[in-house]
Amino acid sequence: MSDFSWSPEWIFGLTLILLMLYGLGLVYRKWKYGNIDRFTSRKKKAPVSEDSELERSDSESRAGVRPPSADQELKPTKKRLRLSKAIADWFPLLQKDSKDPKEWERVMISSDLGPKLTKDLIAELQGLEEEPKVFLKRRLKAWLDIETPKRPEDSSSRPWTVFVIGVNGAGKTTSIVKLAHFYRNQGKSVAVIAADTFRKAAVEQLQRACDRHQIPCFQVVREGSTEGADPASVVFDGLKKFREVDIVLVDTSGRLHNKKNLMEELKKMQRVAEKALNSPPQEKLLVIDASLGQNAVQQAESFHEAVGVTGIMLTKLDGLSRGGSVFQMVQSLRIPVRFLGTGESVEDLREFRADEFVDEMFDQTGT
Repeated sequence: MSDFSWSPEWIFGLTLILLMLYGLGLVYRKWKYGNIDRFTSRKKKAPVSEDSELERSDSESRAGVRPPSADQELKPTKKRLRLSKAIADWFPLLQKDSKDPKEWERVMISSDLGPKLTKDLIAELQGLEEEPKVFLKRRLKAWLDIETPKRPEDSSSRPWTVFVIGVNGAGKTTSIVKLAHFYRNQGKSVAVIAADTFRKAAVEQLQRACDRHQIPCFQVVREGSTEGADPASVVFDGLKKFREVDIVLVDTSGRLHNKKNLMEELKKMQRVAEKALNSPPQEKLLVIDASLGQNAVQQAESFHEAVGVTGIMLTKLDGLSRGGSVFQMVQSLRIPVRFLGTGESVEDLREFRADEFVDEMFDQTGT
């Protein structure tokens, strides 16, 4: 074997090759795990329906993971929310411990806190001795800490009936399936009444979602179609059918809060339910898109005036950029937030806790 000597040229060449391989490795990692475009055109995502969201999130079930039975005690998914952008405009003032009323008035109004709550906060900020962040967290928690009405576990009446109401697009269908899953994991028997007979294919959409999770769903088919049936009659017949069930969730037609005739129909459904139950429905849960800001407050006011909303379920929290609307809604109407929809999966639902919600709003503020 001939002698081999490491010449400077060999050493330089080998070093260059190693550096190139290292650089390619870094590029590959960023390409795979980072935000670098993968050298392919980015297609615009088509709008996703509530039904298809549940289908995608339930791929594990279709792959062979069985849904939980009623007697299984499962802990709900604890997904950490990213709510800090809801008060992003507050961060600069918090970082410098500002107590300037003009500065705070500007950012609070822009956060949809509303004139009354803004005025109250400004008055308390003046002459404040503690840090603004400490004071604001304490005050916001107090505003959201509204006493919740009786819950299913506090009552012996059956069925515990929940009207799920709201405008189209707020996430009602997804929310109903999540609620059914939530209560079933507490050992309750749950059923759904599909009373949204106005929107095309709404009943079929809800039925498919319920079938995937083995949730009984009552619907009325007339002349080969679920559309056009009287929703009040559907509610009456469904409640009679499910009179031995622990919890019945009623899907109402999505309606604009400013459409008087549709709101009157909702009142009629409530009267018919009271006749079937010999008492009013125990809960009227309003599903609200949290990203709507001031419009969400107007929706809540209209629905509350029509049927007396007992609780709020917030959805689409990823789009919550104006967190003040939540506080304004709760304080002006004295309605508690009951649930948070934290994602697309059927597991992504949790009961609302005021202290947790506010703490997560202030998360990552850098203060």
